[in-house]
Amino acid sequence: MPVLARSLLICLALSGAGIALAEQAAAPYLPVNQFRLADYLPPPPTGDSPLQQNDLQAVLAAQAARSSAQVNQVRQDDEWEDSVFHFARESLGAAFNVEGLPLTRAFFRRAQEDLVQFLMPAKHSYARARPYEASSLVKPVLPPPEGDSYPSGHSMNGYLNATLLGMALPEKRSELFARAQINADSRVIAGVHFPSDLEGGKISAAVLVARLLDDPRAAADFEAVKQEIRGALALAD
Repeated sequence: MPVLARSLLICLALSGAGIALAEQAAAPYLPVNQFRLADYLPPPPTGDSPLQQNDLQAVLAAQAARSSAQVNQVRQDDEWEDSVFHFARESLGAAFNVEGLPLTRAFFRRAQEDLVQFLMPAKHSYARARPYEASSLVKPVLPPPEGDSYPSGHSMNGYLNATLLGMALPEKRSELFARAQINADSRVIAGVHFPSDLEGGKISAAVLVARLLDDPRAAADFEAVKQEIRGALALAD
């Protein structure tokens, strides 16, 4: 076989392998029927209950105090794809980046797929209206997010990131959880979630982390991720 043709076949084979790896990286670790998030969550406030009214008043208070700097931060925190890197950039520095941490990127992408596949049925089961749907007084600063209000997916994602990164970097755990709280609060400031949605997301993250790390494939991948992150940040094991 001519050298050029052989080289072309090799390139095509490698390209196919790369596509397969990318597809694998986007697949969730857990089977979709493994558990129901709704089995672990308290129901959200409903109707005209005092808890619902308190939730709405908290959204309106955040809206009244909302600054242009907060709006800018809210829009940045709305990022979803590869969001773990935006989430931890300030805490972990420039070495924590998408280009230099391929195992970390692949793992968190898969974990996000697990998050979505368990989150959306829970949202559907509660069918809680968003704050701006519950009251015309609420003026959101983000486009309408996908799905219902409870639990918050962005809150869940932030606490998922904080929990897993905190396990890899226990010396940064407090800082990462403080970041998760800011990330979650941004959803109330944005007018797209109630405070109780954030708490539901926090509980959901804890459930998902426990389930993920009970899966042998996810646990093995996470061990490699911990080594990759600590190596990139030049931290001793």
